[in-house]
Formats: sequence, C-alpha cells, structure tokens
Amino acid sequence: MQIGMMNDPAADAVAEARWAAAHGFDFIDLTLEGPAADVTQIDVESLKAVIDESGLGVIGHTAWYLPFGSPVRQVRAGAIAAVAATFESLAYLGARVVSVHVDKGIGAFSYDDTLRWNAESFASLAEQARPYGLTVAIENVVNNLNHPKAMRVMLEAHPDLRFHLDIAHANVKGEKTADFLKQHADKLVHVHVSDNRRVNDDHLPLGVGSIDWRAQIGLLKASGYDGTITLEIFVPDRAYLIENKVRLQQLWEEV
Repeated sequence: MQIGMMNDPAADAVAEARWAAAHGFDFIDLTLEGPAADVTQIDVESLKAVIDESGLGVIGHTAWYLPFGSPVRQVRAGAIAAVAATFESLAYLGARVVSVHVDKGIGAFSYDDTLRWNAESFASLAEQARPYGLTVAIENVVNNLNHPKAMRVMLEAHPDLRFHLDIAHANVKGEKTADFLKQHADKLVHVHVSDNRRVNDDHLPLGVGSIDWRAQIGLLKASGYDGTITLEIFVPDRAYLIENKVRLQQLWEEV
C-alpha cells in the first residue's frame, strides 16, 4: 500500500510536490485544475526535476467539474479535450493512472442518457490515453450515479477503463463501499479517503467525521487491494494530514 496526498490547486504544484516528498508521502495525486495548477500553468520541467530527485510517484487527477454528461455534444467534446490535453504532461511526469469524475448531467434529461453520455466520454478518453501508456480511472462522485450498477455501465464502455473508489463519496447518505468492492474490485486501481458526517462530502481528516475507518479499511484489504491511497483532506493546518498518514498506515497494518 502506498499513501499519497493531493496538491492544493490554488498553490504552486512544484512547491506542493516538494512538500509531499519532504513529509514522506509516496506519491502526489496531481490535481490539474485552476486557479494555479491547470496543465497550462504548471512548470512541468521543474516538477519533473522534483519527482526525479525525490522518487515521488504521480497519479493524474483531472478537474471534478467537467461536463461529461452534458446533453450538448460539443460541450462533452470540450470536456474530453480538456482531459486529453493533460495526457502528454502526465505521461512525461511518470503517471500511469489518470482519474476522471462522473458528471451528474442536467436534470431535464433522462438518467439513462446522462449515464450513456458519461460512458461514451470515458470510452473516448480511454482510447486517446492508450498511446501515452495511461489508464483512465472513473471516480464515483456524490450524485445520482454514485452506485455500482451505474459504474458497471461506464466501466464496460471500453476494455481499458478502470475504477477509482472514493470511500468518502461511497459513505455519503449510505454505505456503498462493500457493494462497490464486491462488483468492481477486479478493476480497482486507485482509492481516495477522507472523512465526513455522511451528509456532505466534507473532506475531513480521518477520525473527525462519522465513517468507521477500521471497517472500511478492512473491506478494502479483504478485496485484495494493495495499491495507491490518497488522503484527500482539505484543511488549512497540514499537521492533520501528516497525522493521518501515520494513522492510515497503522490502520492498514492492524486490520
């Protein structure tokens, strides 16, 4: 198991990578979005130098708000192009996985259409990612498509597509981790963790919210997963992030 952190997209990505390496994280979940970390804003060469010097791994993480489920074909094409524009830089930095986020779409259009448009968008990205040696991983998001049946439709849209499980998202207004893992553990390539009070996606440190992390980590280990896990924690005081790195490692060893 490897533990990573997400860069603050409002901060300089190079400085964030240096901080991650200095504090013992195995990889950075490189969020390529504004206001300061869009792929056109980052200093790729300086970031590559930090990665090469430190041995820090990289997971690609694209903007969560891209409209892959839009009813407008040209809008979906723009979202696809925005992600595809990150592939060259991510591959150069050593990433092998890049995450995309399920879009809730527009309420006036049917559930089935929104699901189909997401699936078609991700299939297009999976095909475009092949020449770069990148795997596109679909992250479950807190919306009406946040369940294993919908994820299956999207994963089956292209043979290269894989699953990115966000355990916090799976625990908002219910507990779906067990079902996600039961149905999709064979395609799981990345995991996000953060705590919440099961009402909203709060991105709290582990132990601050209401999620039973011993049980959740137990489910994850029982599924056979032993890969990358990102602490997706958004707090001003990063002492919590450092503490959670230790906490997560201890939980993993104890469960």
